Amino acid sequence: IKKTKITIENNISSDIKINSYPGAYGQIITNLILNSIIHGFTNEDKGLISINLVQKEDTYIFTYEDDGKGIEKKDLPHIFEPFFTTKRGLGGTGLGLNILYNIVRKQFNGHITCKSIPNKGVNFTIKIPID
Repeated sequence: IKKTKITIENNISSDIKINSYPGAYGQIITNLILNSIIHGFTNEDKGLISINLVQKEDTYIFTYEDDGKGIEKKDLPHIFEPFFTTKRGLGGTGLGLNILYNIVRKQFNGHITCKSIPNKGVNFTIKIPID
């Protein structure tokens, strides 16, 4: 991150306390940030990543947004598939978002969606039930 021109906004209230798997949450955030750096921006792009978390009744709602290149409409349905990458041969393995998807679904019994418009960035929404 230090080698980029990307600003990260942490909009998570310090009032929210989660008693869960910190490593898994860390991996979710790390994979999203790395995905933005690799796919959403060039080395010269200025960018903004916004991370939000709110609690609504019995669910944590985590949103992650960047204002990068976004995802092409034809690619959007495939982003959570294993080995799907638009950077084949350029360092992309296609595992980052698949790992993230599996953590959300299997470890947390949650749900993840992604919306994107090319050249307008991405929006990931993760809903995790509070046990």
